[in-house]
Amino acid sequence: MIALMYLVGLGSLVCAILVLIKLFQKEGVGLGILGILCFLYTFIWGWINHKAQKITNIMLIWTALIIIGMILNFALGIKLYPTQ
Repeated sequence: MIALMYLVGLGSLVCAILVLIKLFQKEGVGLGILGILCFLYTFIWGWINHKAQKITNIMLIWTALIIIGMILNFALGIKLYPTQ
């Protein structure tokens, strides 16, 4: 289960980097650095500009990976720390 979490995290990172590249190309260095420091900005910018930048599939995959990651974290947290 932990290996699956790592794969989901790696996939999410790859999607973030792909969107970040588009962010640098479109908005320049200043907002690109903000995107590096705060991936939430990159995520929101990606959804706002997904049609213009033609990254809809990347954003859908990234969103799905985030949701899957949250579910796995919840499931693993229950498995590692069961209540008594």
